[in-house]
Amino acid sequence: MTEPWFDEQDYTEDYYPTPIYRCIQAELQWDAQAKVNEVCSLLANLEQRIMALVIELPDPHKRVDKLLDLFYTEWLFSGTSQDVPDFQLNSLCYLLQMHSGSPTSLAILLVHLLEVAELGGNLCLTQGDVMVHVGISDEEGYMIDPTNGQQSWYIMPENAKEEDSEPLELVIGEEILKLFLAQQKWAFIGAEKFGHALSCVDMLMSLLGNDPYERRDRGYLLNQLDCPKMAKEDLQFFVDECPDDPTIELIQMQIAELSDYNNILH
Repeated sequence: MTEPWFDEQDYTEDYYPTPIYRCIQAELQWDAQAKVNEVCSLLANLEQRIMALVIELPDPHKRVDKLLDLFYTEWLFSGTSQDVPDFQLNSLCYLLQMHSGSPTSLAILLVHLLEVAELGGNLCLTQGDVMVHVGISDEEGYMIDPTNGQQSWYIMPENAKEEDSEPLELVIGEEILKLFLAQQKWAFIGAEKFGHALSCVDMLMSLLGNDPYERRDRGYLLNQLDCPKMAKEDLQFFVDECPDDPTIELIQMQIAELSDYNNILH
């Protein structure tokens, strides 16, 4: 049961600026029916349970173990083998309601709860996979698979060289929102939900500025949505900004087709 005051909150970016709340709020851009307040109430309940662990378990190792036990065994968060569209599994709203998600949505939630537990978790990319990193100290910590909670403990030898360690790309702060939007964009494109994907591009451009690759993707989407003139402008911008990109010939062919289409209309 949620506390009554949670149901009355307006969960805006200003009220909750943390990445997970921004991701949840972003879903309103393509799903006006998203139950944002209800979902944030569910998240608040999880937070309250996790906050109690800070007092109950001062030892960080035991706190990690208990948090993962709650997350995967009691609350049953996991990936899924069912035929669920990727854009749903990426959704934080879907995840918090159904407890099934993609590696990215699960990692975003788990990292948030690790932060609440004062354990300093980070979402990271390693060899293309989304993982969760928990650094207990500069030399030791955990790597956690967000889909099943499987964890590996590591200790860095004192004489270890940086080039000998496995490369980790930490995704922190606003970069989490960018990753979420980018993955949703491609999931929507795969499902031919081009208007939804365009909403993701618009939000990414508000974060990245006039990024040529987002302009390229916007051009593709505008073409799919029968806006050839604007599509051509975006694709031409990409060609001008990234003339050495390996896809440039394909983009130029698309521009030529759009030019022919515009000429026929006139």
